[in-house]
Amino acid sequence: MSPVQIAAATVETSVSRRQSLTIKRCHGLGNVVCLLPVLARLRDQGYTIRMVIRPEWLHTFSMLMPEIYWTDRTEDDAVDLDELTSSLQPTEHRTDELGRLLGLNPPFRSPHLVVPEAWTEPFDSLAGSIVFAPEGGHPSRTWPTEKAAMLREYLQDEKLVLIGIDPQPEIPCDQDLRGQLELHELLGVLTVADTVVTMDSGVLHLAAALGTPAVAIFGGVDPDFRVRQDQRVVAMQTSLDCCPCNKNEICSGRFPCVRSAEPGDVIYAIQMARKTEKRLLYAVPAKKNGQNAHT
Repeated sequence: MSPVQIAAATVETSVSRRQSLTIKRCHGLGNVVCLLPVLARLRDQGYTIRMVIRPEWLHTFSMLMPEIYWTDRTEDDAVDLDELTSSLQPTEHRTDELGRLLGLNPPFRSPHLVVPEAWTEPFDSLAGSIVFAPEGGHPSRTWPTEKAAMLREYLQDEKLVLIGIDPQPEIPCDQDLRGQLELHELLGVLTVADTVVTMDSGVLHLAAALGTPAVAIFGGVDPDFRVRQDQRVVAMQTSLDCCPCNKNEICSGRFPCVRSAEPGDVIYAIQMARKTEKRLLYAVPAKKNGQNAHT
């Protein structure tokens, strides 16, 4: 049986037994955000949902979506989306992929989050900042440190705030919040930001769900599989014959797709993001004399 058939059978058995469904998704914060429209559809259809996630996310999601029972304790009959997607290569938007695994067909709406004022008030002083998340969790989704370190020089009068889990390496900025924020605090920072610069990561999905303009530096994954048309995201991707490869990597770990973007490209994309109300695709131009056209 395919992963979709396995998941559908599990859903049918679980619902027929107890009119409830336990779903596990602990891998990747962005995956949980992408799953939210699917959970809403299941709730609309009358299912009682028990959602297994990481313990550090429980408070935040319990506040944002209290109609779902959020827990970090799994059960034997849970639909394990971590396992079912472990070897899947992207062929459609992640929300659509997760929906099909749970027996639902697209279309799904885009995730939408509204956070309490109590989460944003502590960060009012950061309003209007450029918030930069340099981590991507994988070399194919990580911008070179030497380029990230140059971003401060290009922003001039802008305030640059760093977010993420790992406080290393050192990157010039106005305020470094890496390793200091709980999830609800991270949402507070992203809400007050002018623009978010991030990789293809969980921060991208949080910013998009909040409606904060975002610039996403993509590696080899097709932005169509991660960002909806109605989301305020400028998806940057290098114009290469091998890109997007969608994890069918032939570059032996060199990842020129993500390494080719220059700070000047990011600044250009920030300007685009501030003016748009929908997704835009920015093909990073070929280098000229060692630099890109907007450097």
